[in-house]
Amino acid sequence: MSKLSKSIPYVAVALAVYAFYAFAYGATLQYGEQYQLFQSTTGYFLGLLARPGGLAMYVGRFLTQFFIIPLVGAIFISMLSTGIFACIAALSKSSRYRWQWALLITMLPVCALLDKQALLNSLVCILIGCVIVLLINKIKQEKIVATLLPFLTFITFWIAGGLPAAFVAGYVFCSCMVDRRSDKALLMSAIISMLVVVASPFVARQLFGVQLNATRTFLGADYSRYVVSLPKLAIAATILIAFLPLTDSLLNNNLPTAENRKIHRLFKPTLISWLIVVLTISTVSARMVDFDANRKCDIEFCARMKDWRRIIKIADQKQPTDVISMAYINLALAKTNSLGDKMFSYAQIGPSGLIPDFELYGDLSMALCEIYYHLGGINFSERFAYEAAKSNPDYQESARAVKRLAETSIIKENYPLARKYLAMLCNTTFYAKWARKSLMRIDSGRTNENAEWARERSIQITDDCYYAEKNKDILLYRLFATNPNNRLAFEYLMAYYLLNKDLEQFMQYANLGGRFYGAVYPRAFREAAVFHLRMKNPETVKDFGTADRQLLEQFYKFGAIYNPNHHDARLAERFGDTYWYYLFKE
Repeated sequence: MSKLSKSIPYVAVALAVYAFYAFAYGATLQYGEQYQLFQSTTGYFLGLLARPGGLAMYVGRFLTQFFIIPLVGAIFISMLSTGIFACIAALSKSSRYRWQWALLITMLPVCALLDKQALLNSLVCILIGCVIVLLINKIKQEKIVATLLPFLTFITFWIAGGLPAAFVAGYVFCSCMVDRRSDKALLMSAIISMLVVVASPFVARQLFGVQLNATRTFLGADYSRYVVSLPKLAIAATILIAFLPLTDSLLNNNLPTAENRKIHRLFKPTLISWLIVVLTISTVSARMVDFDANRKCDIEFCARMKDWRRIIKIADQKQPTDVISMAYINLALAKTNSLGDKMFSYAQIGPSGLIPDFELYGDLSMALCEIYYHLGGINFSERFAYEAAKSNPDYQESARAVKRLAETSIIKENYPLARKYLAMLCNTTFYAKWARKSLMRIDSGRTNENAEWARERSIQITDDCYYAEKNKDILLYRLFATNPNNRLAFEYLMAYYLLNKDLEQFMQYANLGGRFYGAVYPRAFREAAVFHLRMKNPETVKDFGTADRQLLEQFYKFGAIYNPNHHDARLAERFGDTYWYYLFKE
């Protein structure tokens, strides 16, 4: 085979992994980037290096920061995947099934990344372990290997965690079992190395003062943000690598008898092995991939970048129904001055789809932080940003939350606190420029040159305000009363009453919107007013710009269909985007 043809499998794996994560699943990468704050400081590096798997975690976090640009982040996933693929192919070079093994083992940790909570550390850890096994294989003198193996096993444990250390020792042990001519000292060294893997977590906790539970100490690097969850696919890859010499020996192509050759030709094991590999990878990836979750991540990133029109575009293609995405869609409608006109063009899920109820959950905290920030509730935005920064299940800071904490501190003119957060961001790759520019504005007293900060400062509530989780209209009214030009707060107040089906309160404040709309109110507000006024007094309709003849005719047509049959399919077809349909929807 030519060098070009030999490179085809590696290029195919690299391109396939890159294309998928860069173009089909990039939003999930962006989601992962926001929940860490990698800092290029000596203290940050040494802090990770002082725990098992710390070096792998440092590399994983360093690469993860590039996920903010999926076209770049996918390059690193592709490189790590191709590296693992090349190592496994080299380890099983003598096997007839080298490409099948290489593809299967590589795809297991790659598929693990389909979970938005998964961390890149799994690929880094497995690649480090594979490289060490490959280096051991390159050493021809078995006595040297026997001497070094226990030390290499512990070093692997410390830099990459227990799983790579386990398959380093396991691979050598299985190699000794296959090759009966192996030196007995090497076999004993492999057994000792496996005991080292078992003892290493205890040694790390007792001698090195590692403050982690037994499972996390053994695993070393975190494989998921939910650190208590077991990395099942990484464990499967560990087992396959450890037993690779044994399985190669059992499945090799040494068929000495004519009868075995006939069986080989009849059953075509190469084809069957490819079918098994493809079926396994397809089953695992089908269970792990979640394009709906990726779409939600895309909406969340657009909200972070204030790309409101793209959020609406995504919702128009396929509307999510979860609380957080719905809240971002409504925020995008409000920011594009179309909430009152288009909110019921989307399947509203009640007041929680406007401002969700708080739970101690990272994504929800960030959503509330964004909503209150744009409404002018800077104190509440700061509160939820702090929750998001400190409630990550893997105990990392959140770059997005820390940046918002810096912004809220600047808006509130709490500059000492703002400097603290900005100093953290100055040690990052993608936030340092913004942080330095913000520090310069603070030093020169020119923070109002930032139009967004100036606006938020002008509409924020500066005195104490009671926050009632179940009565958010109190806060919304306070935001509007503090600054009557706060159109967003007024529209949220009106939308809250509409979604809560509280038309009495809606009508009480509706006439305050004249400063924003003049005589022509948004469609949903007019529909609500027409219904309420006609139900209270069928003979008259109070005209404050909320009723017109065409709308009345539509209302009468709705009633003509609804009254005889509440479940008539024509209601959803003809009036599914109206407030009346939402009001009576069961």
